[in-house]
Amino acid sequence: MKRTLITTAAVLACALAVCALSLAALTHAVSEAGDLCSAAVLAVEERRVAQAKSLMVELAEYWEAHSAMLEFIVNHDALNEVAGALAEAQICLECADHDDFLRTMSTAQRGLEHLRFDESLCWQNLY
Repeated sequence: MKRTLITTAAVLACALAVCALSLAALTHAVSEAGDLCSAAVLAVEERRVAQAKSLMVELAEYWEAHSAMLEFIVNHDALNEVAGALAEAQICLECADHDDFLRTMSTAQRGLEHLRFDESLCWQNLY
């Protein structure tokens, strides 16, 4: 009986640790991507297009590097939505269409917030 309780407690502790580490990894990845999005938007608003382009390249590389890990944690469609918005924003920036760039970056940022909310630890997500 004692061994069963210890085993159950150990499995529960491992499961909670995996959940906590997954949440921390997701939060870090989404926060970093959100910061890069905000920096790129600010650069475009301040007419620093070259810096915005380099930030978008950095953001695309960051998202590509972390998307494989995020595939285990979040919905694949939500990741594709963000990746699609980022690709569209990068195209708009290359075409010097700043209004569409800002619109698609807003969509990407909403997608990132949606990822954060869907995986956050709240009562709605516990059932």
